[in-house]
Amino acid sequence: MSQELQRRRRAIVTGLMPYMNEPLLLEAISLWQQNYAERPRFSLQGFVSELCQLFDLGERRHQIHMSLVQAMTLSEQELADDPLASSDESPLEEHPCSRAFEQMMHALWEGIGAAAASQLRLDLAAQLRSQQVGAEVRLTMEYWLQSPERPLAPLALPPLRDQLNRTYVLLCERLGPVEADQQLKAAYQKALARQVAPAALRQLL
Repeated sequence: MSQELQRRRRAIVTGLMPYMNEPLLLEAISLWQQNYAERPRFSLQGFVSELCQLFDLGERRHQIHMSLVQAMTLSEQELADDPLASSDESPLEEHPCSRAFEQMMHALWEGIGAAAASQLRLDLAAQLRSQQVGAEVRLTMEYWLQSPERPLAPLALPPLRDQLNRTYVLLCERLGPVEADQQLKAAYQKALARQVAPAALRQLL
């Protein structure tokens, strides 16, 4: 994540903190990151409108908008901490299962081709919204699926296993179980060839 984008994410957190508890705040960050992060810095009207509609905050719309606009002008020292900073800054090598998952997914995408891989990422991102997963897991996965060239922020083993399993189910639906099995086996072998720890791969599967 670029420093400017991370700074703006911190500004969004700062501006919304007086109006939301932590779970709602993470939902709001997810919404901003998915739909509004690439828009100009102060184009916040659409984001605020959607927030107020989603979380029934219409009566505080003006205050929320002003709070966000003011937060965008604050110095680094005045901004709230980034709720994902610890994940963003953790060395990926300390999380072998996250690295194994990342390499497996990249190998799968390479195996099925760019067009199918792009659709698979869209399907996985759409599923995240209907799953009973924590906001931090969903936010981390959504950001990575949108920007798969960036490193995956470390996640615990259970959600990684769950996401790999959901990927396999989607592959079975699209390619059939025989080819899905072949693609998964090929991705496993490719990840091994990239020096991913065999134990980490076995834990995922």
